[in-house]
Amino acid sequence: MKVLSFGKNWPTWFPIMLILANIILKIIYLDSRDIAMDEPFTIFYSQADLADIFKMLPGENNPPLFFLLLHFWIKLFGISAFSVRFLPFIFSVITALVIFRTGQRFFSIRVGMVGSLLYTFSNYQMLFAHEARVYSLFALLTSCSMYLFLMSGSRRGSRTTVVLLTMINILLVYSHFFGFFVIATEIFAVLVIRQYRFSILKQVFISSAIVLFFYIPYLPVFVTRYTATAHAGTWVSPPVFSDLYTMLWRYSNVPLATVFFIGIIAAGGIFWIKRYHNSTGTGSPEGKLVILWFLAPYTFMFLLSFICPMFLDRYTVFISIGYYLTIAMSLDAIASNRWLFGFISIAALLLMVFTFHPNIDNRRRLKEVAVKVGAYKTPGTVVIICPSWLEYGFAYHYRLEYFKDYRNLRRRLGGEGIYPVDALSQLDTVAIKEATSVLYFEEWATLVDKKNKIQNWLSTGFNHVSDEKVVESFILHRYTRPIRN
Repeated sequence: MKVLSFGKNWPTWFPIMLILANIILKIIYLDSRDIAMDEPFTIFYSQADLADIFKMLPGENNPPLFFLLLHFWIKLFGISAFSVRFLPFIFSVITALVIFRTGQRFFSIRVGMVGSLLYTFSNYQMLFAHEARVYSLFALLTSCSMYLFLMSGSRRGSRTTVVLLTMINILLVYSHFFGFFVIATEIFAVLVIRQYRFSILKQVFISSAIVLFFYIPYLPVFVTRYTATAHAGTWVSPPVFSDLYTMLWRYSNVPLATVFFIGIIAAGGIFWIKRYHNSTGTGSPEGKLVILWFLAPYTFMFLLSFICPMFLDRYTVFISIGYYLTIAMSLDAIASNRWLFGFISIAALLLMVFTFHPNIDNRRRLKEVAVKVGAYKTPGTVVIICPSWLEYGFAYHYRLEYFKDYRNLRRRLGGEGIYPVDALSQLDTVAIKEATSVLYFEEWATLVDKKNKIQNWLSTGFNHVSDEKVVESFILHRYTRPIRN
């Protein structure tokens, strides 16, 4: 409880301890998980020449910023799991400090402390700190954008702050398409929050116009990707109403913590209604912005997902920061007494601490699959990989030198009788019939081979030996050619 007495040295010592805690917790298991899921694709193209990266982007669902940053990082430090994840790790650590500074500057030091600690002990955030993907950068840029927006409001739109906000927002939309949701939230805030409408409306609209101007070169890609998604759909399923709760569960580690936090936010909401016209706490423009940061895109993305599914945990990472600050802000509002605040805050933080797992598992064992293929493969064995995009992760763990030779990956895999495909029509079935055995490695192959034609064809020409499931969704099917009389 002494920690929450907020002695005069805490503003100096807490951020240092926060950074050290984030470094220690997030680095000790940085390379313990297999490079898997979308990481191999990101690493594969990030190691390519810049011209090849830009050729890839029209078919990619993320803008170029993270690919470019990782490209130059790889040039210096290579493509080991530890190296490629170190960059997202840095972004995640810095985000904790930005959350603390946001809470401290615009609310109170205890809001900053609680908000940043909820973030620090989130299993959800740990996943992105340990993943060579854009999401920790997306969270950091969102946090910086909101901090600068709040600074603009408090300084009535000082030129330097607005310039910095514009620069960060340009980086934001070049890191992820959903960065536009962040800007839309800021525009919505200046329209509905009276204090901002009278102080920074013009500056925010000019800033947003400049961001859009600098996005013009990438706008054709954005339109192409949106059109393709709208027509072909995505692999993301439409939401159900329980997903509104389940997503908060993701942010909160366990159901008990989720219910506790929802109760805190609800109590804070009641308090906010009672003190709506008060200039402090949740009645302040800063408090209203944080609430919008959490609730506006959260609700909008959920509703929009009934038309175009997008309500996926990683896509909402920018919202989760607003969620942690909303909890801290609500606590600050309902527990003005420091002892009551200390008691409830410790309970909230302990729920996160005791359910926190620094070695959070992505439940993908690509290395195990590669080892099994190497053990079963003989000179007469053909390996079929479906969907084709699994080739990147497989090659990373099977033959790293093939993975590095990004221009010739397919040729080098084919030289070993390994064929990544999405449909039976892509296979040389005549040549495969001469194989002594077949290994069919798949993960949700029906996403591309909807009628399971590949496996059905294999079953007609080969003897089925076994199906080996590797945690949690990889399956290795083994076939042998029938003995001819």
